[in-house]
Amino acid sequence: MKDAYFSSLIGRSVQVYRGGPNSNVGTLLDVSGDYLALQKENGEIIYYKTSHIKSIKENSQGRFNVKVYENSKVESSESVSNTVQNPNALLLQAHSFSDLAVNFKEQLVRINGKGPESKVGKLIDVKADYLILHDEQDGLTFYQEEHITSLSIAVLENEETDEEKENENENENEESSSSDSEAQLLEEMNNLMEVYDQICADDICGVLANLKYCWIKINRKGPESIEGLLVDINEDHLVLVVKNEIFRIATFHVKNISVGLNYTEEQSNNEKSENQNSNDESNQNTSNSNSNNRQSYEEHLNQMMRIKRRKTRQKAQQSNGE
Repeated sequence: MKDAYFSSLIGRSVQVYRGGPNSNVGTLLDVSGDYLALQKENGEIIYYKTSHIKSIKENSQGRFNVKVYENSKVESSESVSNTVQNPNALLLQAHSFSDLAVNFKEQLVRINGKGPESKVGKLIDVKADYLILHDEQDGLTFYQEEHITSLSIAVLENEETDEEKENENENENEESSSSDSEAQLLEEMNNLMEVYDQICADDICGVLANLKYCWIKINRKGPESIEGLLVDINEDHLVLVVKNEIFRIATFHVKNISVGLNYTEEQSNNEKSENQNSNDESNQNTSNSNSNNRQSYEEHLNQMMRIKRRKTRQKAQQSNGE
């Protein structure tokens, strides 16, 4: 019944959620399986899981004056490459949200809009009941699919055109790329995948079992966010030790798990000191620093992907030559 109602709104201008960080206005492009696709005026396409949508509003006065934004086209999930040059102009279709998410692998994505559990990072893999993101700040983050509300390609402020990016990337490769830096980036990628392979499992309970006796962070922000040592895990709950307190947390309510790859005691002390001495000025500086770190991380990821694509092309050329 719900899918039939959503399908009747395809092609119309709607607002998903009445308000809050997950609220967006745009044209409803598609309803498929357990998700819908909404395209904003700037061309960004957001995929919402229908099970989390609390309300959807239609402007009755403008319902016959709606246009679908011109830069969208439809592709099936089977025919979409993992590296899409202009992903926000491409409407993906799949049988389920999990099948849809596979098309975003190795891309910079945004999960859960701009809410407290939102995150921007590189989508490493998609499993039966969870997704894996990587970013420089939190390392590897495992999101339970049950708690994912939306997924989209990360749209950056002051984004350059594809042609400008290509020219800039070519100049960077010609001027600053070296065999040493390429080797370092490839080593970092290999180290990341080695850690991932040790943690990865068929389901989220298996991931938690592999993280036993590791320091983890559960739920990124809000009152239910907590960091501690994971000492026990079963299908129903996990046990986390924080200083002299023992927490038993229902596994179902674990929205995401973060595993820092390079977290040190010195970094922990610095973070505590910064939190104690924070004020309006320091908050502004932190915001600027996070923005700069994100840009550096994105440039780092882009460079890693360029090297990976170049290696792939070289192998293909060698195969053709043989």
